[in-house]
Amino acid sequence: MNPDLFFQQLDARGKKMGVRFGPQPLMSNSRLAMEAGEFAKDHGRFDAYHEAVFNAFFTDCLDIGDRKVILDVARSVGLNADKLEAALEAGIYFPRLEDTTDRAKASGITSAPTFVIEGYGIVTGAQSFETFRSILRDMATKTAPDPIATFN
Repeated sequence: MNPDLFFQQLDARGKKMGVRFGPQPLMSNSRLAMEAGEFAKDHGRFDAYHEAVFNAFFTDCLDIGDRKVILDVARSVGLNADKLEAALEAGIYFPRLEDTTDRAKASGITSAPTFVIEGYGIVTGAQSFETFRSILRDMATKTAPDPIATFN
């Protein structure tokens, strides 16, 4: 995969919807960000955290595998960064991520993003809005096509 081309194409798609994607100097390991997401969920700030970490990585091109970045993101959405740091240090949320991964694999989910549409099946990979519109339109008229599994 050519990362420069990937992010150019991603930015072109996002620009149409008012979302900008900057060029990534590296692909971050998102495990720390996901653990912090579980913390945010437990503290009622998941949606705000999710949006902030998305922007930190894709728009601001920050390394969401860096603890300082994650703590700054958490602080920016009103989370207690000291409590988050203690939870990360203790590994409190790592078992939850492992359990989620195991359950996903047992359900046939092996990549991200994966979308499970009840009555249709699994759609994998980054798909266009038109793909989802087509699936939902066809489901509404009972002419749904065979499930797709596209890896991008």
